[in-house]
Amino acid sequence: MQVVRHNSKIKLPFVTPLEVMLMRTRVPLLSTTPVALAPPMFVALLALLLAGSASIATAQTSMVPYFGKNNIHYDKFDWHIYTTDHFEIYYYPELEKHLERLAGYAESAYQQISADLKHDLSSKIQLVLFKTHSEFEQQNVIPGAAEEGVAAFAEPIRQRMVLPIDEPSDQLYGLVVHELTHQFEFDIIPTSLVRRSVPLWVNEGLSEYERGQWTPTDLMQVRDAAVADTVPKMSETDGYGNSNSPRLVPYNLGHAVFEFIEAKFGKEGIRQFVFALRKSVIGGGEDAYEEALRMKKDEFDQAFERYLKDRFKPFRDKERPVDYGRDLAPKRGKTEYVSVV
Repeated sequence: MQVVRHNSKIKLPFVTPLEVMLMRTRVPLLSTTPVALAPPMFVALLALLLAGSASIATAQTSMVPYFGKNNIHYDKFDWHIYTTDHFEIYYYPELEKHLERLAGYAESAYQQISADLKHDLSSKIQLVLFKTHSEFEQQNVIPGAAEEGVAAFAEPIRQRMVLPIDEPSDQLYGLVVHELTHQFEFDIIPTSLVRRSVPLWVNEGLSEYERGQWTPTDLMQVRDAAVADTVPKMSETDGYGNSNSPRLVPYNLGHAVFEFIEAKFGKEGIRQFVFALRKSVIGGGEDAYEEALRMKKDEFDQAFERYLKDRFKPFRDKERPVDYGRDLAPKRGKTEYVSVV
């Protein structure tokens, strides 16, 4: 099946120079005093001002009030659809040679997440692919969502995933797993039915857990929080917490929480926690921690903190610089160089 999509452009209504100026200034230009009662000199100055401003606006562009309101599209994409068991993959000809590999990534990720959660999605996922991040930034699925620093995103209403493919193979597969996990979360806990919000660390933490990859920096943040005793009570934490890092609470500590649940209760414990949380936030269910894990919230927080302290115990026991590395400072008497602190 082939889909040819042309970038649509909004035909803007004709705007007079005066209307341009009015929309830009957004303040009343005329006094409440009738013009007929105004002094002749005031009327003349006002007319001159309007004429001059209108000519400036016309000289710039008639589209001034619309500038920056839409994404700039540098490329025109010839979209096609490739269908698999669980996906409709949108691609353009430049991606055709990568299509089989990417379809394999998507189906493998689906089988992994579906087996862990024992859940199947109700419909096929629309997977929209871009060759590079700069082309990804031109997407119009959610205008403005593909900013610099955003690797990919999942959209819950129409079950769409949008991502560029210019990543190493292992990271690209992890990216597909992360965004597809979000689609499973949206399907298990529909956003239209929730009566209270799901903590952000649940959504992002479960996606990172399924991804199964730790970067050195992310693991360092969790280790430092455990060593410094700054781990927040996750059962009471929402959003990004009080951390200066936007990744620490929702992504990294959330990831660690699900590793803790697996270590203590197995993968079935994770599934039970997610489905108990669904009943809790939709309404009618008891506390998810007690129903799924047989623990009160404060007991869960204490157990998670102990888990992190035990996991990073070797770092807590280090008290001297030599426990962390070798002294590379210049030796006195053996070199003319000195260390500067």
